[in-house]
Amino acid sequence: MTAPLAGVAPAPADVAPIDVALARLAARGLEPPHADLLFHSALLVSAERALGNSCIDLADHAGTASPYTGRPFTFPADGEWRDALLASGRCTRASTGGTAALLVLDGTRLYLPRYHAAERRLAAAIRARVAGHDDRSLPASAPRFRALFPQAGTATDWQAMAAAAALRSSLVFVTGGPGTGKTTVAAKLLALLLDRDPSLRLAVAAPTGRAAARLVEAIGAAASREALGDLITPRLPTVGTTLHRLLGYQPWNDCFRHHAGRPLADDVVVVDEASMVDVLLMDALFAAVKPSARLIVLGDPDQLASVDTGFVLGDVARATQRAGLTTEQPSPALAQAYATLSGASVTRLDPDASAGALRDAVVRLRVSYRFGQQPGIGALAEATRRGDAARALAVLDDAAHPDVSRQDPDDSAVPRLTAIAPLIEAYLSTTEPAAALEALARFRILCALREGEAGVTGLNASVEQWLQRRGDVVTGWYDHRPVLITANDPGTSLFNGDVGTTLAVDGVPMVHFPVPGGGVRSFTPSRLPAYETAWAMTVHKSQGSEFDHVVLVLPDSDTRVLTRELVYTGITRARRAVTVIATAEILQRAAARTVARSSGLVERLA
Repeated sequence: MTAPLAGVAPAPADVAPIDVALARLAARGLEPPHADLLFHSALLVSAERALGNSCIDLADHAGTASPYTGRPFTFPADGEWRDALLASGRCTRASTGGTAALLVLDGTRLYLPRYHAAERRLAAAIRARVAGHDDRSLPASAPRFRALFPQAGTATDWQAMAAAAALRSSLVFVTGGPGTGKTTVAAKLLALLLDRDPSLRLAVAAPTGRAAARLVEAIGAAASREALGDLITPRLPTVGTTLHRLLGYQPWNDCFRHHAGRPLADDVVVVDEASMVDVLLMDALFAAVKPSARLIVLGDPDQLASVDTGFVLGDVARATQRAGLTTEQPSPALAQAYATLSGASVTRLDPDASAGALRDAVVRLRVSYRFGQQPGIGALAEATRRGDAARALAVLDDAAHPDVSRQDPDDSAVPRLTAIAPLIEAYLSTTEPAAALEALARFRILCALREGEAGVTGLNASVEQWLQRRGDVVTGWYDHRPVLITANDPGTSLFNGDVGTTLAVDGVPMVHFPVPGGGVRSFTPSRLPAYETAWAMTVHKSQGSEFDHVVLVLPDSDTRVLTRELVYTGITRARRAVTVIATAEILQRAAARTVARSSGLVERLA
């Protein structure tokens, strides 16, 4: 065991051992007070990275007490702090281009080297991709474009604008809330590209296996709806893949098989649920996509950020926002491309042509087509997205919106389950795996926390107690036990986020999972990778999924994980109805709190 360092605080109990180990390594061999400052600085940047922050800004912490140890320590003024870090020999200045074993100082931001390097590479890759445009082939695509986007000839169609941006560039971020048509844009764009060159190789991926499967299904459905099957179906992968599988993740050395020196062979790469992609994985993705390939990134920047470090999609969206301008003001160059393709002109232009490159690569879709029959969900989602708690509560309490409702928390499980009891009953009445999976996908209980009465463990127990009181058996691998896979397993092709159901076959418990495109796969419980019971799941785990009726349960007491992004994400998992179990005060606090992750990506891109 490493001996305590002189002048260094004892190991704190509320941070990970790896963070403490790094902090001790940073301070090793230094004398007080430099050892103390290096220990606390390294502990702060490492612990904050574990909370999702790519770096810390010295200006934000100067003069404050160290939050991660019980022993009093106050960080100095940022100038004194910066000078002491550089004088220690354990921290290098980013502008010198040198390497540091432990810490990198970039302006007033302090990084671990791996995250600083990833952020810089990613920013450079994004800038390089948006800098180049090719408009020469646009006239040839105009006939097909006008057939696919007939509305674009009479009014500015932002789905068409996103496609126009992607046709002239090797990178586009198509952002927007649920039901705004992101996958429809992707399907039409693939049709346009394949119309040019039917030999293109396509890859379709997402952070989780479930989200990847849904992306393939959604693109296929859009292609069928738009009568594009002849163009797309022969080239579209039958199964989506996780980003880790696409890039060839090698866990034994924490590296990827595909990188800048060995890029992917694919000519077009479509990535969905980009809000879930952390800075290291996004850096690896951009490095692995060959310069001549197109990268189409889909996502909602108002959803929860990645559970890992960084919030790339949110940073990219923020980098395009400047005072007085909106994403409805393309550059003159993009407006001209749109006119060539659609035959219609755009009158609202971005007057700053120099800012057009990045802005043109980020197109936000604002019109949601999902909630036409459920206006309450749409209104509640929009109020939450804006942080308007008063409006959100008014929508929940409005009898004119029967698709949304709110209940105060109760110690009993019965009020929580009342809204979805008929759906649970319908699920329990199924006798065939396919029917059970279809019924299970119609409802879900979502929560902010894993532990506690209002968390996953408590709510799973509450549902099983409710079932037990009905006379159902809920021990072991009981029939209709829902199962959530929590680890990727290429051997069984079961991936983190997959949900299955338990039904005995010839008296033997079997867990059944849907097959993309139709069908069921069945496994004995012993073959499953890591799993948990899934009557309830966290909002994070639900990303990339949709359910007919969602019961969103928030804890009784405030916690920093309660943010508007979490509530918005939970609400928008619902297709037909949402029941929120929370006090008005908790909803107000959640709506007032937003995810704010520290990084330098916005400034590097803006």
